[in-house]
Amino acid sequence: MRTFISFTEALDCVLSHAVPTRVEEVPLSEAISRTLAQPITARDDLPPFASSAMDGFAVRTTDFSDDPHRPVQVVDHVAAGDARSLSVQPGTCVEIMTGAPFPRGADAVIPIEWVLERDGDRVRFERIPNAFKHVRPAAEDIQSGTEVFTGGERITPAIAGMLASLGVDPVPVRVRPRVRVISTGDEIVPASSDIGPGQIRNSNGPSLRAQVLEAGGSCDHFEHVPDDPEAIRAMLADENSADLLLFSGGVSVGQHDHVKQVLDAMGAETLFWKVKQRPGKPLAFGRLGSTLFLGLPGNPVSSAMCFEIYGRPVIEAMLGRTTPRTPLLSARLGRSIKKVDGLHFFTRGIARVNESGQLSVVDTGPQGSNLYGSVVMANCIVHLREAGDYVAAGTVVQVQMLPWSGLDEISSPA
Repeated sequence: MRTFISFTEALDCVLSHAVPTRVEEVPLSEAISRTLAQPITARDDLPPFASSAMDGFAVRTTDFSDDPHRPVQVVDHVAAGDARSLSVQPGTCVEIMTGAPFPRGADAVIPIEWVLERDGDRVRFERIPNAFKHVRPAAEDIQSGTEVFTGGERITPAIAGMLASLGVDPVPVRVRPRVRVISTGDEIVPASSDIGPGQIRNSNGPSLRAQVLEAGGSCDHFEHVPDDPEAIRAMLADENSADLLLFSGGVSVGQHDHVKQVLDAMGAETLFWKVKQRPGKPLAFGRLGSTLFLGLPGNPVSSAMCFEIYGRPVIEAMLGRTTPRTPLLSARLGRSIKKVDGLHFFTRGIARVNESGQLSVVDTGPQGSNLYGSVVMANCIVHLREAGDYVAAGTVVQVQMLPWSGLDEISSPA
């Protein structure tokens, strides 16, 4: 077992042990937020035929080369969905609606607003467009045989629309990783309970389950176990009930921290324990049989932050996501921050676009690992590297946006 390793070593270890889940097919109507499991190649051109971009008249622009107001004969009318094969001969035009198949022989559409005069089946125009104007060519978007998606993309509304256009229904997706969220502690009571002496409400269970679901995992409910080795062992009796076990609490060195000892007694392989970071130094990671486990600290802030740093990436790697690591953005620090030399700090931050259009960030204030309000206020995690005990205002740092923060939260000057 490795111990007291760096943040980057810990994250690399977690990701290297994540195995993609199996593939299943779901109806397109149920595929939103799922993860594409396979490459998707276009079977047809998109769009499949040339069509009109306007309501107007399909014409031959050469008919007007010497007289833009020359009248032409309207020989037909074509609407969207019309399957006839039409053609435009010299001196004629076809009235056409938006989305209708473009007739052979024509090379442009004159918008209906440009009609100068219409008398029966004769029409004159006030001006003539250039050739190919207001025409949507076949395969303008995608050519048949093109690989549109590589696999690993999270299915957004836009991707769902493209899959529909490509005729992909049902959709091959990765099965959501099964995650068990287990909070520990004799002092923990349900959120619905009144608080007695020495008790606190269970915030880690609900918040971690919500984070799991937001990351794409499956978690029917969160569980709680007291600080009792036999109770912990009994809860873990079915070691194949999940792809990932998430513990909050019980992995440090306290007299009542039993999770790690129970896992060791059950034959678990702990791959690392303790990381050079704050919050979350007593982090544990390993596997129990075929199930990975991640032991998070019990303090609410440490639990939430370490999930975003390690839990989310491992779930996304199990889903085969193309980018299992949340991208880091560069931002200028708005005020100085003290830290501990030798520890990578995850500071809750508020990132905004400043008056110069650059990203700047400040911390949320006091960073105690019990102050969950700092998580509520934050829209990002500020990464402060191990070296040094002070980061001066104006320093360019790396920030990791929290997935539930919207762009409206970084729209005003810092």
